[in-house]
Amino acid sequence: MSGFFKNKVTATIRFAVMVALFVVMPSPAQSQSQSFEQIAVGASHICALDGEGRVECTTTSTAQRFLPPEDLPPMSKIVAGQQHSCGITLDGNVLCWGEDVFGVLQPPTFDAPVASIASGFNHVCAIDINNVTQCWGLGSNDQLDVPDVPGGFVKVAAARTASCGIDTAGDVHCWTTDSFFNPDGPIAGPFVDIAIDSNQACGITGNGDIECWAARERQNLFPPTNGPYIDLTVTNSAICGLRGDQLLDCSFAAPTLFELDTRAEEYPLDVRFSSIERSNFQFGGVPICGIRADNGSISCFGSNPSDNFSGSLPAPPGSSPMAAAITASNFILGLTAEVYSRNQVELFWNRVPNVFPPISVEVYRDDELLTTTRNSLSFYDNDDSVTSEESRYRIRTVDDAGNVGEFSNLIVVNRATAEVSLADSEGGGIPGADDLLRIRDVSVTAFAQFVANNDSFILTWSLDNPSSVPVAGFEIRINNEPSAFVTSSTTTFVGDGVDLNFCRIYSVAAVADDGTILDYGSAAFGNSAIVCPR
Repeated sequence: MSGFFKNKVTATIRFAVMVALFVVMPSPAQSQSQSFEQIAVGASHICALDGEGRVECTTTSTAQRFLPPEDLPPMSKIVAGQQHSCGITLDGNVLCWGEDVFGVLQPPTFDAPVASIASGFNHVCAIDINNVTQCWGLGSNDQLDVPDVPGGFVKVAAARTASCGIDTAGDVHCWTTDSFFNPDGPIAGPFVDIAIDSNQACGITGNGDIECWAARERQNLFPPTNGPYIDLTVTNSAICGLRGDQLLDCSFAAPTLFELDTRAEEYPLDVRFSSIERSNFQFGGVPICGIRADNGSISCFGSNPSDNFSGSLPAPPGSSPMAAAITASNFILGLTAEVYSRNQVELFWNRVPNVFPPISVEVYRDDELLTTTRNSLSFYDNDDSVTSEESRYRIRTVDDAGNVGEFSNLIVVNRATAEVSLADSEGGGIPGADDLLRIRDVSVTAFAQFVANNDSFILTWSLDNPSSVPVAGFEIRINNEPSAFVTSSTTTFVGDGVDLNFCRIYSVAAVADDGTILDYGSAAFGNSAIVCPR
């Protein structure tokens, strides 16, 4: 074990600060759920239509231009694209708002009232009461070139590079240069509904089944078969239908490198919806939003809000004002640190939840702003240009609206000794710090140190003041990636599947019931002192 202790680089965390989250409660009138009848989901905005034709939209703080004008008249139907929305007024005209890319906000003139409308990423198609279809916006793949079909179309759908419609006989025609959507010409029906995405094309047949005629890159994705179905939407990794009982029924593909691990248990399969609609976001896990049948409120699912690709959706219209009241000024963060080498310092704080507007963290080193990060609980400072023996760190929250939280406690890092100490604003100690829970003596060793090709290890630690605060358990991380979660009754973890010939950082965090990290400790370990230096 002596060789391990020579290689071990760790600093004991000496405190824990519980997060303080203050939320402004809504008044009874505010807390009543608003009832909606239609929903349209863009890439970073959501619009909803109530029973009186009023449109309400939400968007991110950086995309306010996607919101509708204040004088928007009542609508009968709405759709959304990447940066735009369109609707049909009560007298059958089309109005669009948002960002006018490729002329998408400039619908053509129809000779009769418009009855149906659909939006792709940057183009829109609509059908009037005489079954005449027109499309406008981006025409890069001939997705605006509506074919001349006897009788015209009764239903239309749009994706990034294609448009498809159901003709009066129930057959599907697609207009695009992308042969993916037209494998052998028109698709024989009869179909009553249709949904297309860049990688999927499916429809609901006259008897309520879901049939798909195109699947790009996802040969392992098949439609659900528990119909009959009354509504349908597709994404690049899921096919979802609403059954006659209004319950969601989905099939899923294995995730690609750029997607979240979409699983059935992440979808609200026990919730009744009156309709569902996918987002016009084209990469990563594409969210789906639905209108709940019980109260007309909106629920969105199918992607992790913290994911860089699909985390751009705001809270939907009608969401509780409680979420909107959460800003950066609601948070007080507690700061800790680990020192791995002279110029490798990792900062940790209690997790910042995902809210709208999003909350970021400003990191200050020696009273100068070092970075602003969306990382929810840590930042790795490996600045080789730092030559001072000591650095002082503190953090605070900030949001896109300019709200800031209070500064955290101040910590002092001695880069030469790898020691971390606490200080108040005057540099003194924090009263009562010695009575807080602490993780001590984190160590790692090979499970069978002299066995060739051994990949098992033992991680141990000790606790000071374990009764000072309830602990839900301990999170185990390897190179800051979650590995396991163990109960609060143990101070030992045996792991395997790790190549011990390479240096890694093994960490253990004491976690409270609400997810707050109470204390954190780490140790570096590798079988060879060459690959895991002090």
